[in-house]
Amino acid sequence: MNDVFEYLIDGTSGLAPGGVEGSCIVAGVCSLGEVGRGYLLGKSSDLDALLGAGPLVDRLRDLFAAGGQSPVVVAVPVPGTNAGYVTPIVHTGTGPAAQISGTPVSNADIHIVIVQGGALAVATYKLSTDGGATLGAETPTPANGQIAVGATGVTVVLAGVQVAADVYACHVRAPIGPITKVGTGPAVTAAGTPTAGAAVVLLITGGGARNAGTYQLSLDGGDNYGPVRTIPVDGAITVGSTGVIITFPAQTAVAGDVYSFTILDPVPTVSAVLETLETPLELYDVEFVYVVGASDSSDWSALQVRADELWNLHRPTFFLAECRLTYDGESIDTWTAAMVAERQGVALRFVAVVCAYGEIVDFTGLSHTRNGAGLAAGRLLAIPVMRALGRVRDGAVSQFSLPAEYTESHQVMLQDAGYITARRYAGLSGTYWGDERTLADATSDYRYLSVLRTVFKAVRKARIAALRSMYDEAGDPTLGISAAGIGYLKTGVESALNTMTKAIPQELAAHQVLIPDGQDIVNNGVAMEMTLIGIPIIRKIKLFARYVYAGGAFDPRLQ
Repeated sequence: MNDVFEYLIDGTSGLAPGGVEGSCIVAGVCSLGEVGRGYLLGKSSDLDALLGAGPLVDRLRDLFAAGGQSPVVVAVPVPGTNAGYVTPIVHTGTGPAAQISGTPVSNADIHIVIVQGGALAVATYKLSTDGGATLGAETPTPANGQIAVGATGVTVVLAGVQVAADVYACHVRAPIGPITKVGTGPAVTAAGTPTAGAAVVLLITGGGARNAGTYQLSLDGGDNYGPVRTIPVDGAITVGSTGVIITFPAQTAVAGDVYSFTILDPVPTVSAVLETLETPLELYDVEFVYVVGASDSSDWSALQVRADELWNLHRPTFFLAECRLTYDGESIDTWTAAMVAERQGVALRFVAVVCAYGEIVDFTGLSHTRNGAGLAAGRLLAIPVMRALGRVRDGAVSQFSLPAEYTESHQVMLQDAGYITARRYAGLSGTYWGDERTLADATSDYRYLSVLRTVFKAVRKARIAALRSMYDEAGDPTLGISAAGIGYLKTGVESALNTMTKAIPQELAAHQVLIPDGQDIVNNGVAMEMTLIGIPIIRKIKLFARYVYAGGAFDPRLQ
């Protein structure tokens, strides 16, 4: 039948999908929420009602504070374990080194002093668990060198011939740290399963027994205190949403006494994180995954393996992780050296680690010491892909204060090691980000997140555009790009990349797409070469100043 027939010709409007910038998954431990479920959050989400308390909630607050107007965030609760750590042994003397093993159960400041030198089982030692203030009885060293330190859960292992007067010292910290008291009142205890970290300070504001004495409680090291309350009849003082309870004994409180201790954040294992992320990563395609909690080089390697898997699934994604904070008694010099050593031998181009910590103020007014990765993640969501994280024009990280003892030398050492760091500038107030480094090898083109993010976006867009040519007729290959199918393929990819060169601000300076002639398309398919010409970033500026006299021979105005 002769008539007018209608046909829709699709795909000619210039739409180029495939970008996922400005979106991320944040995985961490929290007290509420279903493990493994993805919670789609915005700046107005009620985090306390959805996720309760914990490191995940803390970092989400940081992220939204720095994340611009419309970040896309999928929060994923993961199972956590009680934190705790054992510091490396500090050996003073000329004898052999010692090792330590075990899982911290209770707090201790271990000092082992060698009294009589000699081989194991002949040499003797004295043990202290309070930093050397009191020493136990002189005891022969075990034949196997293993000294179990009371109920701490750790064992110090000596080896070789011991030397008299040598000292082996380390700190053992349980999830609820030791309580320090200033004053003359009775001792208190603290117990529970921590759901969130805190620097707890209990201030006795009025003396008296239970149900008479009064107190104020701070969760941020004494910067901010809650209201004055009466010590409960049972002496049980709930420490915010941390899951910890302070028990005040049935004795008289003394006004002015101060009790302080630290609660460590619960931490996830990398295996639990990756297992929990399986379903969310199938459901949500995001630019990066931010894993909350202290991590080390073995964790980063596992994240790189998962990133490689996502790349092979045509979903370029990078991981953002955190380094640990300083241990009790550990100087920032020692911490920096430990972080540099942790980085050595690791080359991971799809993993970035934030190695910067300090006081962070959130919207609740509390000021906590924690890693700044949440603020870095928020800044990444707020800026275009080609922009440096530390662009000074974007302003300081206003809620972030670095430790007073943190210097430019520490920052340079950590940045050169491949970490994302924070820094101060002479003449400017506030804290700024340094280079947006990845853990890639020094020779890699992908040492910077600005490069990685730009390439990932271009690859995603080019792939979607190229898919439109799958199973299309190539045309006559001898005609090169003049062949209909090959020409359409090239034009489609170029159009997708043009969205980045024409973006405001510009994300690519230019691009070049080549399809080499003479290809055996039947057997090998079509090979394309994309050259992405990026926007250079000013990472160093040199100012040369000279002084001349007006009207003199070197006055440039007279030349």
